[in-house]
Amino acid sequence: MTSSEPSLNINGETRIAGIVGSPIKHSKSLAIYNQAFARQAVDAVYLAFETCEAETIGRIEALKNLDALLINVTMPGKHQALACVDHVDQAAAYVQAVNTIVKQDDGWWGYNTDGLGFWQSACRHCGHLPGQKITIFGTGSTSRVILAQAVLMGARQIKLVGRQWQRPLAIKTVIEKLRADFPDLAITCLDLAEDDQVKSALNQADIVVQTTSVGMVGQVNQSVVKEADWFSPHNYVFDIIYEPDQTVFLGQAKGRGCQAFNGLLMLWGQAEINYQLATGKNLLA
Repeated sequence: MTSSEPSLNINGETRIAGIVGSPIKHSKSLAIYNQAFARQAVDAVYLAFETCEAETIGRIEALKNLDALLINVTMPGKHQALACVDHVDQAAAYVQAVNTIVKQDDGWWGYNTDGLGFWQSACRHCGHLPGQKITIFGTGSTSRVILAQAVLMGARQIKLVGRQWQRPLAIKTVIEKLRADFPDLAITCLDLAEDDQVKSALNQADIVVQTTSVGMVGQVNQSVVKEADWFSPHNYVFDIIYEPDQTVFLGQAKGRGCQAFNGLLMLWGQAEINYQLATGKNLLA
């Protein structure tokens, strides 16, 4: 920290905020929140609490007992965190997972801000969602909340690309709930192995979102898209991965002239919402 940067002043009234999950020792959240607390004179400190799935509820309850300003939850305990809150927002209700816990006047609220943070940031580039065609790669927890939030924000034409749809995937439950609540919703489930279908989905899409781990460290030379020319220049392309900062997937898209963005967009987007919920302030001010 340079002399020009504000520093935290820990005292007897400093409130705790933090992130619960594993592994989290390299989380960027600590720098994001602590720098904002110092800059805006918020009397709080943000810490990382390495926590396995079985210890999630106990750790969250302990932080609640300390009247934590903000509790963020990452893998593997987002589902378990539901048991620790009195109320949930719409996205958390659909996906049955919480990533943010904040005390409000009527009790402890659980939010899932991953989807909203992603789409609020993405829409600054690709525009509002109603009328746009979206293709999402992946069927895991991030895909579920990005799907649910897209529908809540007006998207109605969505294609999901995944593997082994015959398995009892959790995303199927989310799809059923969304279809029941939004009769005009058109969701198509495609198999990643069906090249022609995947290529067609990309060609028709306005927005393409990659939510799998393919492209992360250990898989850096891989992409869910077999051929770069499957992308179309009109695609807005988003990858939730930010390490490395450019995946093969994003490189393919950029090579085709697409506007392409990595996962820092989602990281900062959900952090903005979490900070507002906890402090009432603008994270970037």
